[in-house]
Amino acid sequence: MFTEDFSGRILYFDQKAAVSFASIACERKKIGQPISQADAQIAAICYSHHATLATRNVDDFKNCNIAIINPWDYRVT
Repeated sequence: MFTEDFSGRILYFDQKAAVSFASIACERKKIGQPISQADAQIAAICYSHHATLATRNVDDFKNCNIAIINPWDYRVT
């Protein structure tokens, strides 16, 4: 079911994302905001695909140079 429902819509952690991962993890550590490996991988996938991340954990992804939206706090304007 999952495979059929999301076929063609899953973004993978690939070589391009791995390069972004290293940059994100190093930059966050350098500015005193270390990031978990899982969060850095998620941010790297979004960064390398120019994708917006939908999460309610907005603070965990600040300063990752990605677009973030909190769908639990989204206001239509």
